Amino acid sequence: MTKNIDKKTYATPDGNTLIATYSCQPLLINTLNMAKGFHDKPHQHAWHQIIFPSRGLLKCSTDTHQFYIPHHRALFIPAHTRHESRALQDTTFIAVYLNPESLTHLPASSQPIEVTPFFRELILKLRQFVLRDQQQPPGILRLLAVLEDELSADKDSSLELPMPQDRRLAPIVDELLIHPGSTKTLAQWARQTGATERTLSRVFQKEIQLTFPQWRQRLRLMTAMTLLEQGLPVQDVAHEIGYQSVSAFIEAFRLAFKLTPQQFKHQRTIE
Repeated sequence: MTKNIDKKTYATPDGNTLIATYSCQPLLINTLNMAKGFHDKPHQHAWHQIIFPSRGLLKCSTDTHQFYIPHHRALFIPAHTRHESRALQDTTFIAVYLNPESLTHLPASSQPIEVTPFFRELILKLRQFVLRDQQQPPGILRLLAVLEDELSADKDSSLELPMPQDRRLAPIVDELLIHPGSTKTLAQWARQTGATERTLSRVFQKEIQLTFPQWRQRLRLMTAMTLLEQGLPVQDVAHEIGYQSVSAFIEAFRLAFKLTPQQFKHQRTIE
């Protein structure tokens, strides 16, 4: 993590300093606090990283994807992946750094992680026993093997927003990132951009393996998490992101994130 200048964001050793200082350890763990609005500028680590919020909401970006990470999900970032984070609410998160020499069978791309009760307890157990300046107890290596299995499980893409790179899609993406509630159809976008509706649809599908409606809905639901964290009523959030029916929004949110908007607002965080 890069050094902060916001007095509300509490300073701890950044990830790269820890890695350089304790390079022989199999893993390192940091707990960081970010004030709302704090921007951790683009950087990368020589080790793999797990970003695991215990409260709040982070938006993390790589060169090709955006991820929204609330306090019931985590994000795995492979070593040497350039990324940046922004705190959308006051956020505390556990940063787990994994030595590539100790774990060799991890995903090759960034991916969200569904935080099951077992995964949560595993991270908390590791945080409890990891020692930076001492030899790690034998049990740590067994826990790491379990963690490696957990990270190799099926990918959860509900918090992943792939970003198309084709210049013909740039005006669409740029506007929807600012106004996710826009109801413009792809046919309307085609008239505005000069490309045909068929071409835009084909490029969306080819670049990100999602249709335009699928991509827009994922963006809307990710935006909804931010608005819910800010305290907006569920009905207002639904209308803000373009849903005419509150019940339809609630069901779409539940299917994507396995909890209702109201449950998301009141879900307990990790101590």
